[in-house]
Amino acid sequence: MLPIRVAHIPGSHPYVSNISDLNISDVSMSGSPSFVTLADVIPAHRARGQWWPPVMFDPAWIETNADQFDVMHLHFGFESFSATHVASCIEALASVGRPLVFTVHDLENPQLFDQAPHRRHLDALLSGATLVTTLTDSAALEIFQRWGREATVIRHPHLLPLESTAADGVPDPGERSTAVVGMHLVDIRPGTDARGATTTLIDAIRRLRAGGVAVEAEVHVRTTVRDESARSAVAAACAGADGVRLIEHPRLSDDDLVRSLAALDACMLPYRHGTHSGWLELCFDLGVPVLAPTVGHWLDQHAEEGAVVGFDPRSVESLATGISRTLVNRHGMPRRAVRSRRRAQRIEQRGVIAREHAQVYRSALARTARAQPALEVDGQTIHDGERSRSGQAGAQQAEVLA
Repeated sequence: MLPIRVAHIPGSHPYVSNISDLNISDVSMSGSPSFVTLADVIPAHRARGQWWPPVMFDPAWIETNADQFDVMHLHFGFESFSATHVASCIEALASVGRPLVFTVHDLENPQLFDQAPHRRHLDALLSGATLVTTLTDSAALEIFQRWGREATVIRHPHLLPLESTAADGVPDPGERSTAVVGMHLVDIRPGTDARGATTTLIDAIRRLRAGGVAVEAEVHVRTTVRDESARSAVAAACAGADGVRLIEHPRLSDDDLVRSLAALDACMLPYRHGTHSGWLELCFDLGVPVLAPTVGHWLDQHAEEGAVVGFDPRSVESLATGISRTLVNRHGMPRRAVRSRRRAQRIEQRGVIAREHAQVYRSALARTARAQPALEVDGQTIHDGERSRSGQAGAQQAEVLA
């Protein structure tokens, strides 16, 4: 069986990279992977670390390169395009007989204040995608309630590289006498409530310390942010707050971020809106409890007791109670042991995720093939969607769908 060639959009995102790595776990009897990922198309003028609109999510690219991929799988990046462009891509895929798999990571886009354009995109994609997936049961329920589409739930893969040792040298937080709750505001994107989250955290820490709890907070923010006024307000609030440190720094390297998070007793998410969180997944890999606002679908990402603790972002008491819950077991299992156990879980999960993606791709191909006009080849009736990559009709897609 030949592997299914998947054009992921964008192909270089960490989530997608981990999916690509996962496909080695699900192989055919011949030993070949069930699916492979096309290399992302990167513009020559792009500066290192700079984001760019996905090149492959374009009608002209789709029509020109239809023989290079079997399935297109859209994840992120379409907020840069108009709803008309999105619809044109869906039409182009239909015209060349290639299915579209759409993973709903964001029902609310954290990169935007005004959600109306994102909702128009979701309307087009959830009506035009061949198959839909998402990351949590609660998000799948919302998708069904709003659009009437059934979404296959495939859990988020690991984000911490399985070979990473960056956290190994970090002292166990449980060895400290004072607990530390951290909050990373990063570059203060639209979905981050920098002012409100900082104020609530400061007040919760004050309340806990007044009650005799030995706890402090770290508020991290980048030196370059999207909202300078919000950063100034955060700095002013932290300046006079007992037990709260403001830490400003450039964008952290991957290893420095891992070490920063691994040193925390708990990590608070400062989001005003959103759906799922890769940050939460990284904290889970590191064994760091997450304090998540009771909006979006963050609480549904992990069911393990104490891994994700919800709080009402409007309530200081709710956050203080949540912090107390995360600190109950801080002197229990050593953090290194928690990381080791979860790493083993993630390795086992790799095969499950691979098989689930492979099944979605096979189903999408089968559905598209059934929708294509039939033609006669060597005395056999096949569909357009079953034509081979090289022009030798039928051979490749017939194997894929076998």
